[in-house]
Amino acid sequence: MLGYADKHHPQSDTAIVACAEQPGFICGITGVDEKSTWTKYDGGKTPWVRVLPGNRVIKLTLSNSHLVSRSWFKIDNAQAGHVYRVDVAFDGKALTASYTDLGEMDSYTIHIPRLPLSPKPVTAHF
Repeated sequence: MLGYADKHHPQSDTAIVACAEQPGFICGITGVDEKSTWTKYDGGKTPWVRVLPGNRVIKLTLSNSHLVSRSWFKIDNAQAGHVYRVDVAFDGKALTASYTDLGEMDSYTIHIPRLPLSPKPVTAHF
Protein backbone atom coordinates (compact mmCIF):
# COMPACT_ATOMS: atom_id res chain seq x y z
CA MET A 1 0.00 0.00 0.00
CA LEU A 2 1.30 3.44 -0.89
CA GLY A 3 1.11 6.23 1.66
CA TYR A 4 1.39 8.87 -1.07
CA ALA A 5 -0.40 9.75 -4.32
CA ASP A 6 2.37 9.41 -6.95
CA LYS A 7 2.15 5.78 -8.11
CA HIS A 8 5.26 6.24 -10.28
CA HIS A 9 7.56 7.45 -7.48
CA PRO A 10 10.69 5.21 -7.37
CA GLN A 11 10.57 2.60 -4.59
CA SER A 12 14.24 3.29 -3.88
CA ASP A 13 13.18 6.74 -2.62
CA THR A 14 10.66 5.43 -0.07
CA ALA A 15 10.64 4.08 3.46
CA ILE A 16 8.48 1.29 4.87
CA VAL A 17 6.33 1.57 7.98
CA ALA A 18 5.28 -1.89 9.17
CA CYS A 19 3.34 -3.20 12.14
CA ALA A 20 5.36 -5.55 14.33
CA GLU A 21 4.24 -9.16 14.47
CA GLN A 22 3.05 -9.25 18.07
CA PRO A 23 0.78 -12.06 19.28
CA GLY A 24 -2.32 -10.70 21.00
CA PHE A 25 -2.32 -7.37 19.17
CA ILE A 26 -3.77 -6.23 15.86
CA CYS A 27 -2.23 -3.17 14.27
CA GLY A 28 -3.52 -1.53 11.11
CA ILE A 29 -2.11 1.52 9.37
CA THR A 30 -5.14 3.54 8.31
CA GLY A 31 -3.47 6.68 6.98
CA VAL A 32 -0.28 8.52 6.16
CA ASP A 33 -0.51 12.29 6.45
CA GLU A 34 -3.81 13.06 4.69
CA LYS A 35 -3.87 9.91 2.51
CA SER A 36 -6.08 7.04 3.62
CA THR A 37 -4.56 3.56 3.50
CA TRP A 38 -7.72 1.87 4.75
CA THR A 39 -9.34 -0.54 2.28
CA LYS A 40 -12.54 -2.54 2.45
CA TYR A 41 -10.50 -5.66 1.67
CA ASP A 42 -8.41 -5.58 4.84
CA GLY A 43 -10.92 -3.93 7.19
CA GLY A 44 -8.41 -1.32 8.34
CA LYS A 45 -5.71 -3.86 9.11
CA THR A 46 -3.14 -2.69 6.53
CA PRO A 47 0.07 -4.14 8.02
CA TRP A 48 2.59 -2.03 6.09
CA VAL A 49 2.84 1.02 3.84
CA ARG A 50 5.44 2.80 1.77
CA VAL A 51 6.03 6.44 2.70
CA LEU A 52 8.02 9.27 1.19
CA PRO A 53 11.06 10.65 3.02
CA GLY A 54 10.47 13.55 5.40
CA ASN A 55 8.10 14.19 8.28
CA ARG A 56 5.14 11.78 8.27
CA VAL A 57 2.04 11.36 10.43
CA ILE A 58 1.02 7.70 10.72
CA LYS A 59 -2.59 6.93 11.70
CA LEU A 60 -3.41 3.56 13.23
CA THR A 61 -6.14 1.27 14.48
CA LEU A 62 -4.93 -0.87 17.39
CA SER A 63 -6.74 -3.68 19.17
CA ASN A 64 -6.34 -6.55 21.57
CA SER A 65 -8.85 -8.74 23.40
CA HIS A 66 -9.88 -5.76 25.60
CA LEU A 67 -9.86 -2.57 23.50
CA VAL A 68 -9.94 -0.97 20.09
CA SER A 69 -8.06 2.30 19.81
CA ARG A 70 -7.37 4.92 17.15
CA SER A 71 -3.88 6.26 17.54
CA TRP A 72 -1.23 8.19 15.63
CA PHE A 73 2.40 9.18 15.85
CA LYS A 74 4.82 11.32 13.89
CA ILE A 75 8.03 10.14 12.25
CA ASP A 76 10.46 13.03 12.03
CA ASN A 77 12.70 12.85 8.97
CA ALA A 78 11.80 9.40 7.60
CA GLN A 79 14.71 8.27 5.43
CA ALA A 80 14.60 6.43 2.11
CA GLY A 81 15.50 2.75 2.38
CA HIS A 82 14.70 2.60 6.10
CA VAL A 83 12.14 0.38 7.79
CA TYR A 84 10.14 1.75 10.72
CA ARG A 85 8.54 -0.97 12.89
CA VAL A 86 5.37 -0.07 14.81
CA ASP A 87 5.19 -1.67 18.27
CA VAL A 88 1.96 -1.86 20.28
CA ALA A 89 1.79 -1.88 24.09
CA PHE A 90 -1.07 -2.28 26.57
CA ASP A 91 -0.74 -0.94 30.14
CA GLY A 92 -4.02 -2.39 31.39
CA LYS A 93 -5.93 0.78 30.52
CA ALA A 94 -4.87 1.92 27.05
CA LEU A 95 -3.20 0.74 23.87
CA THR A 96 -0.24 2.78 22.69
CA ALA A 97 2.00 2.69 19.64
CA SER A 98 5.61 3.67 19.13
CA TYR A 99 8.10 3.04 16.37
CA THR A 100 11.66 1.83 16.03
CA ASP A 101 13.89 2.75 13.09
CA LEU A 102 15.37 -0.59 12.00
CA GLY A 103 17.78 1.24 9.72
CA GLU A 104 18.49 0.93 6.03
CA MET A 105 17.59 -2.39 4.40
CA ASP A 106 17.42 -3.90 0.91
CA SER A 107 14.12 -5.63 1.69
CA TYR A 108 11.77 -6.40 4.57
CA THR A 109 9.50 -9.43 5.10
CA ILE A 110 6.31 -9.52 7.14
CA HIS A 111 3.95 -12.45 7.74
CA ILE A 112 0.29 -11.70 7.10
CA PRO A 113 -2.11 -13.73 9.28
CA ARG A 114 -4.58 -15.94 7.37
CA LEU A 115 -6.42 -17.87 10.06
CA PRO A 116 -6.88 -20.81 10.08
CA LEU A 117 -4.09 -21.09 7.46
CA SER A 118 -0.42 -20.41 8.13
CA PRO A 119 0.75 -16.80 7.86
CA LYS A 120 1.76 -15.69 4.37
CA PRO A 121 5.22 -14.11 4.02
CA VAL A 122 5.27 -10.91 1.95
CA THR A 123 8.54 -9.18 1.08
CA ALA A 124 8.90 -5.51 0.13
CA HIS A 125 12.03 -4.45 -1.77
CA PHE A 126 13.59 -1.03 -2.20
